[in-house]
Amino acid sequence: MPNPSAHDRGKAAYAAGRYLEASDQYAIAVEELSRGGASFLERLACAADQGRTLRRLGRYDNAEAALKGALEEFSESGSESKISKARALEELGLVYIEQARFAEAEEALVESLSIRNSLLDENHADVAESFNDLGLLAWSRGEDARALEFYLKALNLRSRSVGEKHASYAETLDNLGALYQRTDRLDDAEKAHAEALSIRELGLGAEHPEVGYSLVNLAEVNRRKNRPQKVQQLLERAIEIWTKSLGEEHHHLAVAINNLGGYYLELEKFDQAAPLFERALSILENALGASNPALIIHVYNLSTVYKVQRRVKEALELEERVQALILKKLSKEGNSGTQNLLLHAHSLQVENQYEKAHGYLLQALEIAEAEFGKNSMRAAHILDFLGTNSLKQKDATQSEQYFARSLVIKKNLLPAGHEDIAATEQNLKFLAALKGDKTAMGMFFPPDESVN
Repeated sequence: MPNPSAHDRGKAAYAAGRYLEASDQYAIAVEELSRGGASFLERLACAADQGRTLRRLGRYDNAEAALKGALEEFSESGSESKISKARALEELGLVYIEQARFAEAEEALVESLSIRNSLLDENHADVAESFNDLGLLAWSRGEDARALEFYLKALNLRSRSVGEKHASYAETLDNLGALYQRTDRLDDAEKAHAEALSIRELGLGAEHPEVGYSLVNLAEVNRRKNRPQKVQQLLERAIEIWTKSLGEEHHHLAVAINNLGGYYLELEKFDQAAPLFERALSILENALGASNPALIIHVYNLSTVYKVQRRVKEALELEERVQALILKKLSKEGNSGTQNLLLHAHSLQVENQYEKAHGYLLQALEIAEAEFGKNSMRAAHILDFLGTNSLKQKDATQSEQYFARSLVIKKNLLPAGHEDIAATEQNLKFLAALKGDKTAMGMFFPPDESVN
């Protein structure tokens, strides 16, 4: 019996959840195929497998390069080649979703589905895969109704094409559960995640990395249902699985670590929460870049713990960083009359000119309320800026008022448990503790200065 090729070894390692090993084998396979005069179809299939593995490992730039390089060579007209092209486009679309490049993701995924619809039966597993991915795109964009439509269609197709015990069926169940969580259907979410976990454990093995996704999702449901011991058990198991299969620097691992830190934070076990938040933030900084707005809630979490631990200077530095990240996030959401005012206010805050900054923030709030409405997320974010700035002006009462207004808006617009709500709630909890703790008050405000 001939020895398996590097490509085959890579596929076997991937199926077993050994993504690091699979990546190494695919790198060898690419070299072997280029030297051996392999057909374009063979090279495209290998590129799609390599791209999928690199995406799973969070190596998005490498995944994009491998996939785009193969697609740029595409020139064949046979149906088999077109089906392989559709798969490569699908993987490229998923890479773009991970990077929040939604317009590019939609273009790639729609083209992939178009090819599949033209060549495959409507109940084919690949068609179901496309609908699952389009659901993920809609979910990532916050389009919950469209996401639900796509997920239900994918689930129905997967039930018919591969059966309800297949790992891909579990994938859509998990995605659907995450959507149910966001829309506060916690019982439905728990049922979906528990079923997905069972399918994955039986079909893939208890230590497969895909099991980790179900564990993290199920942990979040249990957190919201106030079952702390279950949360800890599920997250610790997910961390162990992902550390072995994805490596110690994978950003999905950081999410599980951060969530475990949040568990300890809720229990007020701050000394246990701090190193977890620090580790999660470090991993994400390396994976996503230190200025990525996705870090906002992670910086908030660490700031909250530092405040409680009386690490005042570090906490305030993190508060400044949060504001810079929020500014970047707002600029990505589209410029408006508020943008220059917010940037100028931030530059004044960096120079400790909080009174001047406050005037610019009030102007920004007035414009945002006129442009987007008094109960808009833009207004809520500026209220958060005003809350932080008021605290630095030693006005805890005014700070509390701004954060409270922001929280009301966010709770009306966002699902329970959303990170934006959690961030504002953390600031209000800190203010409450600060006002009732003379030692903390003395650390944040000099004894000769009063707090309103």
